[in-house]
Amino acid sequence: KCALSNKSKKEEIIFVDSLEIADHKTKKLFHSLKKFNFNSALFIHSDKSNNENFKKASSNIPKLAMLSEKGLNVRDLMTFDKIFIEKTAVEQITKRLT
Repeated sequence: KCALSNKSKKEEIIFVDSLEIADHKTKKLFHSLKKFNFNSALFIHSDKSNNENFKKASSNIPKLAMLSEKGLNVRDLMTFDKIFIEKTAVEQITKRLT
């Protein structure tokens, strides 16, 4: 809880509706993410979501990782500059931490 609170205070957490993208092109995803200005990013997703194109496109971008909400841990939260959390993952994380 403390790691999430710390990131939130620093405005390093970004909530997204979905990680679904139209295609699996790395170049398009890279340019879309450029506006967030980060050195490293962790994308936390729900197991229920369909994000295969995002997984494929993001796999070739350095210092970018994806993690299921079930695998959420303090080390990863502290390691990455920005944390992107999918809306459905927030609900699951909240259930787990309360």
